[in-house]
Order: sequence, then structure tokens, then C-alpha cells
Amino acid sequence: MHFHIDIVSLKGTIYSGEIQKITLPSLEGDMTVLSRHMPIVAPLGVGEVLVNTPNGTLNMSIGKGVFEFSKGRARLLIEDVTSSDDISEQNVLEAKKRAEELLEKGIVGEEKLQAMYALRKSFVDLKIVRRRKRKIV
Repeated sequence: MHFHIDIVSLKGTIYSGEIQKITLPSLEGDMTVLSRHMPIVAPLGVGEVLVNTPNGTLNMSIGKGVFEFSKGRARLLIEDVTSSDDISEQNVLEAKKRAEELLEKGIVGEEKLQAMYALRKSFVDLKIVRRRKRKIV
């Protein structure tokens, strides 16, 4: 069975249509939602989103967001999103290195939170890009 989802970022609609399932990084761990899932509203953290559509799988890295499912319809609102096809391993490794260097300096406050966020996101992005490389080879 399918259900409708609207996936929206700050830049606009990413996907709107029918899907079979979605796997999301909730704050308490990954969760998968199917068409007959109970109603839910869940905050999301840094992680990977996998969306199984009738035409294939959408794979993206997100920073944070909110997922809502009710009456066979879902909404995914994302603040920071990168499609798996747009992730460059070199750029991710550079961002990871910058974040690690900042954390080693002993920064505090908002700068530390931003560096920790960048580091967590780089780990997710690396996982995605390296999985994609294994499929290509």
C-alpha cells in the first residue's frame, strides 16, 4: 500500500507524491513509517532519510526537521537537506576536518554547537557517499 507525502525544505518542495515507506532519523533512533502507521508527530535529528517511491528510492541527508503522519498522509519539513547525489566526499572530508579542528581549539557556546552539528552531519554524509560508491563499483 502507498500513502501520500509532502517533503518540504526551506528552499521549497523536494517531493510530493505517493510512497511505500519512509525511514527517518527520529531523536530516539531510526523509524520506518508504512501506510497504516498510527498518527505521529516526531522531531528529527541529523541523519539519513530513505523514501521508497514507486519509481525508486530517494536518499538524503538532513540536519533537523519534523515529521507528521495522520490519516494516510505525511509531511516532512526539513531545515537542512542534501540529496545523496549532491554529496561530494572531498567536501565532506574538508567540513569534517574543519569541525574537528574547531573542537580541538576548545571553542564554547554557539560555535561549539555549530561545530558539533557539522561533525555529526559529516559522518552521515560520509556514510551515504561511501555506500553510493560501493554500488557504483
